[in-house]
Amino acid sequence: MIIDNVKRLTLFGLLTSLLGCTNVSHTPQVFLGENLITPYTGFLAGWKVIIENQAHYHSRMWQHPALGFKSSYVVSVTPKEKHNNKYFRNIIDKPGIESCINFSSETINSTIDTNYPKEFWQTTCLRKNGSEAKILHLLIQGNDSLYHIQKIWQDKYSLEEISLWQSRLEQSYVCDSRSLEAKCPQNND
Repeated sequence: MIIDNVKRLTLFGLLTSLLGCTNVSHTPQVFLGENLITPYTGFLAGWKVIIENQAHYHSRMWQHPALGFKSSYVVSVTPKEKHNNKYFRNIIDKPGIESCINFSSETINSTIDTNYPKEFWQTTCLRKNGSEAKILHLLIQGNDSLYHIQKIWQDKYSLEEISLWQSRLEQSYVCDSRSLEAKCPQNND
């Protein structure tokens, strides 16, 4: 019971300051236990934030001020399950496979031999109305939780923007303040 409460508080704390960074100008706030560390994304300050907290699912979605959901950034945290990242990738890709007239899912990077296996891929969906959606997905399997980061574009995007976001997502990682092997950045408070 106490461990469950610590995990819940850690997850809550993680979600309240989800966007840490790995650069020198901003040190993330690190909580006891597992933490998701992402690059500093201060430019999202003007974006609309939608928070969803359910018993086994927590997410934050940032929507572009003018484009809304058509340009959004989503971070989701769920309790860890026994399945591997490929299993979850198949589940995440399934709606696109079923609803798009042309769907592709291309691996960018996949690591299974680390403490925190990652699956990084890009999906493209051509819809019946001729519009196109592109999503970058990063899935990290933690010891406590499963982390899914997405950058979503619908209709408007550039190759430069995709490349920039790919670089940002590649810098994301999981650390654990209780572990010597997966050290978290030091707070400078």
